[in-house]
Amino acid sequence: MKNEERIILAAPCGLYCGACTIYITYHSDGKEGLKAMAERINQERDTKLDPETDFPCEGCLSSTVAWYCRECGMRDCAVSKRITHCAQCSDFPCQIITDFNNDEWQHHGEVLANVKRQKAIGIDAWLDEQEKRWRCPECGKATGWYDTSCRQCGTQLLERFS
Repeated sequence: MKNEERIILAAPCGLYCGACTIYITYHSDGKEGLKAMAERINQERDTKLDPETDFPCEGCLSSTVAWYCRECGMRDCAVSKRITHCAQCSDFPCQIITDFNNDEWQHHGEVLANVKRQKAIGIDAWLDEQEKRWRCPECGKATGWYDTSCRQCGTQLLERFS
């Protein structure tokens, strides 16, 4: 993947979009995968999300993002400050990212550490680490934050949150 293609996978907040279930489904299973995902989420949450308009995602720094990333306070803040990553912000860590880090989602609980790591080694090196971390050790396919086994080869995945 070219650098300009992979940089969009480094969300402003420090999440790695390449490990997002919606991103992975969109890029591996296409419209059929998104349709099945939308049906499941709509049933679980009693919503009416459209798989063709609400789910396609190319990464947080792209113009095509899934419905739940469209109104992201950190993304909006970065745009307003004309930066792409919280690692570039003189106000880091702010209350917005701290609250996000401390919410109920386990993968959000890594954003402060991820941004600090980005500041220490740079976005490109951080992306190298994330690409390795979120790939199946056997077949190399992308795996998601909450996957317990590889979608491609079935290899059991170890707990990957600290």
